[in-house]
Amino acid sequence: MSTEIRLQHQPQSQADSLRDLIMAWARDQDTGEPRYIFELDADRRGKKSRCICPSCLEPLTAVNAAKAEYIRRPHFRHPPGTEKHSCSIVAARIALLKEIQAEGWIQLPQSRRKATATGLSGQTYEAWVAAPAEKIRIANVNFQDHARALLTLDDGRQLEVWLTGSASLSTSDEICACLTINMEDPEVASLSPEEIRKRLTLMPDWLCWQSHWQDSVLDAEVQRLLDLQMMDAMEVPPSDLDLSNVPAELRRETVLHYLAKQILRDAGEIQVPAIHHEVSRRSVTGAMFTRTWTKPKSTLTLSNIELECRLGKIVPDVVCDAQDELGNFLPRLCIEITVTNTIGDERRTRLQQEGDATLEVDLSRTGGRLNLAEFKDMLVREITFKNWIWHPEAAAALTELEKQVLADIQEEQLESKNTQNWRDEVLAMDSGDIGRRYLVAVTAYLQEHDRLDNSASGTSRDELDSKQSAMYRLADMLEIHGYFGGRGVTKRQAARMLARFLSLKHDRGIGYRVKTGFEVLNAVWQSRDGNRQDIPMYLVAARLWNIHLSEKQAETVQTWRHEVKASIAAGEAMYLRQPTNDRLVALLFPDLAGALAATTKHALQKLFLPYPQPRARQDGYLTGPDLERWLRDHPDLASGWEHLRH
Repeated sequence: MSTEIRLQHQPQSQADSLRDLIMAWARDQDTGEPRYIFELDADRRGKKSRCICPSCLEPLTAVNAAKAEYIRRPHFRHPPGTEKHSCSIVAARIALLKEIQAEGWIQLPQSRRKATATGLSGQTYEAWVAAPAEKIRIANVNFQDHARALLTLDDGRQLEVWLTGSASLSTSDEICACLTINMEDPEVASLSPEEIRKRLTLMPDWLCWQSHWQDSVLDAEVQRLLDLQMMDAMEVPPSDLDLSNVPAELRRETVLHYLAKQILRDAGEIQVPAIHHEVSRRSVTGAMFTRTWTKPKSTLTLSNIELECRLGKIVPDVVCDAQDELGNFLPRLCIEITVTNTIGDERRTRLQQEGDATLEVDLSRTGGRLNLAEFKDMLVREITFKNWIWHPEAAAALTELEKQVLADIQEEQLESKNTQNWRDEVLAMDSGDIGRRYLVAVTAYLQEHDRLDNSASGTSRDELDSKQSAMYRLADMLEIHGYFGGRGVTKRQAARMLARFLSLKHDRGIGYRVKTGFEVLNAVWQSRDGNRQDIPMYLVAARLWNIHLSEKQAETVQTWRHEVKASIAAGEAMYLRQPTNDRLVALLFPDLAGALAATTKHALQKLFLPYPQPRARQDGYLTGPDLERWLRDHPDLASGWEHLRH
């Protein structure tokens, strides 16, 4: 195998730039080899040099050859009148090759090959390969003529060296590489062998491959790497996919579509997203009813996979059987793979009419560049790009949700009707009778609570809950008559308030872990400052019902009464209450009606405050303009009488 080496140069800008150069190198007329001027002895001085110009082939004169002393250094000179052209350049090349031979080695550079291609998406791809640099040993240089030299290597290969800048490639089959040496300096023709050898260390910077004997191998390898890169990027069609009849703008989509079907067939499984249905409806009463159903995400094992199998009027991309991790079986699963061909309403309707579970894999949502491995993982594992077009179980669940919500609304309407009928029935009842039944129910609940706290036999939480329900039911009936709601106590708070009244009325703890009415009254007296406004009402009730008091207890109660009076007389509001619960208490304890009226804020201030009170008419309190005038004239007392406006 041979290598062809070209030596190129760039001409100097001035035509006579070579005239001032001296030639230290020439070609031996007898042997044809390069000859350095200092290699000549005295017998070859002057016109007897037997050396010729390697370019124009004119005989040369060896000026000052073999002289020990000289004014101008020894050199070769053309005969007078000779047109020298580029003789110094050619001489320089001969000198360079001579010293390459003397050095015995030539360092050939790395040879790189590049391949580029544009993928189906319009993206450009490129690949590189390289033959490594190598150091070649030179065995012999044969200077055949002024334009060529043949270098023979130790391993028998030959390098054909062109000594002219315009040499063309050899037609020999043995020469399959061409190397250009960019040597632009004609001064090399005047350098000594030692100086040339120093410059030879820079030889790799001068060398540039024009062709290489491994070009065909490198081209094949770089093309293989480029093909692998583009196949991994899914930018070329598989070998068994014909795109000749596919428009250019649809070819990438067709390849992705084709690969997706192949991947699913080979993987034999696919992860599918969850399905969630929610149905909400508002009834005529304004109530909102909601029912939900969820089928979690799962991994389906695929079997009996077929590609593009016709099913009636549709041809799904993939048709198969599927089974989830719990063993639930789908007799037929259709998978539609879309890129830009989105599933419209008409196509969706046809898929639903077929009745098979249908999953869409929407590749248009992938975004960015994917390699084949990422594409496979996305298809099999990811759920972001998938959605159910139709699922028989989900469709049945949605229908059932609709029925359930409708049933809820109908039940609410029936319950509303029953409630209204019940309200009408309750309104027809006597509120006093309901109140008596309610008080009995409250008493039964509180006593059962006491028994349960004392771990009495025959008690249970269920029995307590039953009595509590009966109590709340009667409270609801009283609410219909207007005894609950507004700013008064709630139905839950009422039991606590009534426990105090019942304990005082029966002079024993009911709903309290004490034995006497006085102990209950003492517990009420210990209430915090913010909850003491009802104390006068309980004091009056205790006196009305004449609870048993020892002499000391009677003194204590009397002290409490004096404290209440003093507080009110001082203008404090701690023991002043609004009559918000009086209507309910009077219904349940009719004998307390007078006591309740006497312990309201208005009544107590009127009784104990030393300040002027609003002038009352014989038929009652001030009203209208008279009341407004009095309130305006007594702003410091107005807050205690504003309730008369209502």
